[in-house]
Amino acid sequence: MPELHIILDGDGALRDRDVNRMHIADNAKPITAILLKGGMASGEHSVSLVIELVDGTSVFAETSLALFLSAADAFRGRLAYEEAQRGRSN
Repeated sequence: MPELHIILDGDGALRDRDVNRMHIADNAKPITAILLKGGMASGEHSVSLVIELVDGTSVFAETSLALFLSAADAFRGRLAYEEAQRGRSN
């Protein structure tokens, strides 16, 4: 099973990593999200993201659908919590 680290406060999260950062707006091609039924070795479903870079090369990343949805739920929950906190301070 792949491992997924979820960072809910991402400002500066990649500062100490050697990454080639490109904003999607800089890329003329859309990101492709692919559902692979039974894509994991275990037979569970997976999600792949394919990003074509401006130089024509592509980056491919895959994780389980369960982890992908867990990350989406965590992000959604974090934003809902922040909205609720702002509502209380008004």
